[in-house]
Amino acid sequence: MESLNKFQKVIKTGEIKENEPLAMWTTWNIGGPARYFAMVNSDEAVLLAETAKRNDCPFFVLGGGSNLLVSDTGYPGLVIKIKDDKIKIKGTKIECGAGLSLGKLVGESMSSWLTGLEWAAGIPGTLGGAICNNAGAYGSEMADSVVELLVWQGDKIKKLKKSDCRFGYRQSIFKGAEKKQIILSATLQLATGEIETSRQKVKDILKQRKDKIPTEPNTGSVFKNIAVDDDDLTRLQKEISDLPESFKKAKIISAGYLIDQLGLKGQKIGGVAISEKHAGFIVNLGGATSSDVIMLISIIKQKVRDNFGLQLQEEIEYLGF
Repeated sequence: MESLNKFQKVIKTGEIKENEPLAMWTTWNIGGPARYFAMVNSDEAVLLAETAKRNDCPFFVLGGGSNLLVSDTGYPGLVIKIKDDKIKIKGTKIECGAGLSLGKLVGESMSSWLTGLEWAAGIPGTLGGAICNNAGAYGSEMADSVVELLVWQGDKIKKLKKSDCRFGYRQSIFKGAEKKQIILSATLQLATGEIETSRQKVKDILKQRKDKIPTEPNTGSVFKNIAVDDDDLTRLQKEISDLPESFKKAKIISAGYLIDQLGLKGQKIGGVAISEKHAGFIVNLGGATSSDVIMLISIIKQKVRDNFGLQLQEEIEYLGF
C-alpha cells in the first residue's frame, strides 16, 4: 500500500507492521489490531508522525499500554511505540528517553543514591506514558519530579517547562488521542537522601502492591479518586457510618472503596470482572473484549451515582472508539 511504503521509507531501525494485534501491547490483553504499527527511536517517531500528518493518517503514541483500553475493532491508523530508553544522570538530575521503563528508572536512580521516585516501584509502563497521565501513588506523582521535556508539537520540536504541561490529577496537556504531541525525553529533578530508608520504602511499597494487585491481566485503577465537598461528606456519612477519617480529612474518596461498599467485588460481565482482591481493578478473566469492559464500567458508574450521588471518572484512556 502507498501509505505503508511512505512510512517505511522514513525509518531505518525497524519495520512497519500491518494489522498488529494491540492486545499483546496492553496490560489488559484486550483490543483489536492497529492498521500500522512501528517500534522506533524518538527521531523516527517524529518522522513517522510528520508523515502520518501529511497523509491524513491518524496516529497514536503507545507507552507501556498499562492505562489503555483498545477497541475490539482496533485502531484505523498508525500506532508508534518509542523504544528510546536512554538514561543519563548528572548530579541530582536525570535525563531520560520516553521509552524508559519506570522500573529501570527507579532502579537506576536509587543506584545513584537519588530519592524521590520510590512511589513508582512496581508500576508498569514507560516514562512517556507516566508523564502523559501524570501517574502517581502514595501521595506523589510524576509532576513532582519533572523539570523539562523535549516534545514534538505538530510542526516542530520544543522544550517545555513543567508549568507548560498543565499537570493535574492524572492529567496533562498530552493526555488524549486527539492531542497530537509526542514526549521525546525528559529531565527529572530528584534529591539525595538516606538510601537505606528509600530502599526499605521501596520494599514496603512492592509488598503492598503484591498484596492488593490482582494477578489477572488488568490496567491498574480504572477510576480516579473523587474530590468531595462538605455536602457530599454529609450525604456519604448517612450512607456509610464508618467512613474513614482519612477520607473526611482529605475530602478525597477512593473510587475502589465506594465500589467495595456496594458489594460489587466479583461482579462479572462476559470475560471481565471486578477484582475480588481490589474493587478498583477490573480484571481480564480470559477472552475479554473491550465491550465487556465498557458495560462493566457503565454498571459501576451508575451504581455509584445512584447510591452515593457521585460521578466516577475513568483514569484510563480509550483508543479506537
